[in-house]
Amino acid sequence: MDIAPIMLMRPNTVRQAINLFVIFVAIYFSELASFSLSIDEELAAFRTDPSIWIIQGRWGAYLVEKLFIPHPVMPFLTPALFGAGCVAAYLLVMDAIDKYELSIIEYSCFAIFCGFPTWFFVVEFYSNIAAIGIGLFAIAIALWLVRTKDISPISSRFLGATAAGGFAISIYQSFALAILVLGIAISTLQARNGANRSAARDLFHTGILLIGAAVFYAIGNIVFRSFVPGSDAYFDSLSQPAFLFQHPIVVVGRVLESMGEVYGLRNGTYDPLPWAIPPLLILGGWTVFKETLHARLLLTTAAIVALLIPFGLHFLAAGSVPVRSLVGVPIAMWMFVYVAVTSRDSRIRVASAILLAVALFQIQVIQNYRQASSYLVDKHDTLMAGAIYDRLSSAAGFDAKRTYALTTFGSQPFVTNYPRPPGSTVGYSFFEWDGGNPWRIAYYMKLLGYSNLSGATQDQVDQTIVRLSTMPTWPALGSVEIKDDIALIRLGEAPTYPNQQALQRVANR
Repeated sequence: MDIAPIMLMRPNTVRQAINLFVIFVAIYFSELASFSLSIDEELAAFRTDPSIWIIQGRWGAYLVEKLFIPHPVMPFLTPALFGAGCVAAYLLVMDAIDKYELSIIEYSCFAIFCGFPTWFFVVEFYSNIAAIGIGLFAIAIALWLVRTKDISPISSRFLGATAAGGFAISIYQSFALAILVLGIAISTLQARNGANRSAARDLFHTGILLIGAAVFYAIGNIVFRSFVPGSDAYFDSLSQPAFLFQHPIVVVGRVLESMGEVYGLRNGTYDPLPWAIPPLLILGGWTVFKETLHARLLLTTAAIVALLIPFGLHFLAAGSVPVRSLVGVPIAMWMFVYVAVTSRDSRIRVASAILLAVALFQIQVIQNYRQASSYLVDKHDTLMAGAIYDRLSSAAGFDAKRTYALTTFGSQPFVTNYPRPPGSTVGYSFFEWDGGNPWRIAYYMKLLGYSNLSGATQDQVDQTIVRLSTMPTWPALGSVEIKDDIALIRLGEAPTYPNQQALQRVANR
């Protein structure tokens, strides 16, 4: 494959890129046309220093936010950049497998590549998604660069690929696993198409690329962490390698359970269950085995392993990590679907095409349920914020020129008949997350224009916790009070864990 005729530089590239982006818009129209905040976005919106990414080992995300998108919580642009990254990555992958003119099959499979439901758990966060699109493009560049025949691991081209892969990992560590998955996918498709290449050599180059990218990432991490020390309790808690050695059966069970949910074998991650996914995986796996001309056993095994690779971090995190970290899953799923719908066996091809159509419909149902939940909770929280501030403004002692610290008791859950996916913030209210965290609520209300509010200190919480525990529950009269510079709000009947801690502290005095 020559540099000159790469797909990104061909005359038909613009037309194909536009067609692909139209498909992306059809899948993510609501994300592009609306501005519904997710949990954590209220904090990111006020962030002036993106060094939190460095503390989490994501120095690439830090550079993207610092240099290009200093205010990442914004509508349209960030999901659009994710879409542009998906389109550019897909075109490079097509070029790597010598597919220069896209048919309806390639366009249909792109909907899996950019729209498999695990992506929805990433796209809900404006502060992440633009950088994720750049990272996806970076791993495609890296793998495209090493697909040249007889490339040397010490050549400038391979070193450039290593840098691109390392930068992708620095945006999201899970891209390390995605490099392996995409490398296997490209090698499998090239071998199946009869390309005169060594599958074993290509897979070896992918492994060398991953090692080099990991080293590049680690060096960058050391450099950036030398300037920004610190730790992130949540991020650090995800790494529990000792648990694997102490409870290996438990970890393996959790991994298999997660795989079953993600690949549509059991309920849990999605609602409704996308039952068309498992038969597509079976047909794709069978096609790889039957139609691969070179290194059949090696590539069939590698293809099956590619389904497991995205869950690699689960083994280090006691068997459970957020679904949004599974960036390799859409790539693995795309490979199996693409192989199935391009099978030389007409029966498999027709059956797979029907199943793909069903799967795409089911994916849209899942996405629309999420959109409905997101829309409704956004309306709920906006109206509730206004109602709470209206109560505050009419409370005795209120002064619009003063800033009030919020203290809360209990939480106010959002109840809807639409599903709220586990492992996601979609459908969850700012007034219930973290047990009605007053800092989150204050930041959220400040975003809506109620600027004279802030979270309470521990001393302020302790001063008011006894009174809060005796107040009526929202929306009853008396559920909102002002005491000096503190606003008291009783959201729910049952005390949350922070409330219990505060009551314990007061009792021990």
